[in-house]
Amino acid sequence: MHVDSIISNTISQDIRLKGHQSIRFAPDGFSVLISDASYAPVYLKRYIYPETVPPGELYAECARILDESELLSFEGETILILDSMSVTLVPNYFYNNDRSREMLEKVCPLDSSDRVTDRIVKNRTGHLLYGIPQKIDELAGRFTGEVKILHTSECLISLSDQVKSSDHQRGVVMAEVQENTLDILVIKEDQIRLLNRYALNDPSDFIYHVLNTMKQLDLDRESIPVYLSGMIHDEHELYGLLGKYVRNVVNTPYYLEELARENILRFMILSEGSKCV
Repeated sequence: MHVDSIISNTISQDIRLKGHQSIRFAPDGFSVLISDASYAPVYLKRYIYPETVPPGELYAECARILDESELLSFEGETILILDSMSVTLVPNYFYNNDRSREMLEKVCPLDSSDRVTDRIVKNRTGHLLYGIPQKIDELAGRFTGEVKILHTSECLISLSDQVKSSDHQRGVVMAEVQENTLDILVIKEDQIRLLNRYALNDPSDFIYHVLNTMKQLDLDRESIPVYLSGMIHDEHELYGLLGKYVRNVVNTPYYLEELARENILRFMILSEGSKCV
């Protein structure tokens, strides 16, 4: 295991009582962000494993590390952010609470022990359905303070508020790229047109998926912007490669104190988790 200690300030008792703790799980590890009551980051660490870790083992290892750091006893708000493929967005006119599990199982595999939950997407007409593994519920029960479980997709939708309203109208693609996953959100005429997740064999695969999405939705690559977040920043070679095919490629605007632009992009989903509950 490799640990990136990006911010490691002292976590005061006041922050423990009134602050925000976000934990994002990924196929190869997890990240922990702690912010004060005004959302200023004071602690940020990323735990990376050399290969994909079975989810049950990852959650157990996360609990062990948090316990050693006395973060299970965090009394403020804790947000657990899932990065799983078990998610779908259902328009209001199709949504049926009694059939939520059935609807989710039609588009993605679920374990029999998974709990299916839904969240109404703020300012949008839809329900986000996603599966919560039993081990995540068990982890949530170990925290002292209040815990909420979100999915990466909801955080990406929330991030779309950072984009200019004119882009929401004419059309915009948002792509959140990590080493093993890609989330794509397309908004046009202020409505969600597409919300998809992909497992990546290599980060460069995201370019194919972005271009294919634009082709399938008939989005003009000369005029429709692509906003990137995650591991791709404006000095990354893949940023320039996408720019050969799409005229307007930009980084998603966001601000986090004490962080360089590269880390803001990588961890903005982690930060947004506390802000979209």
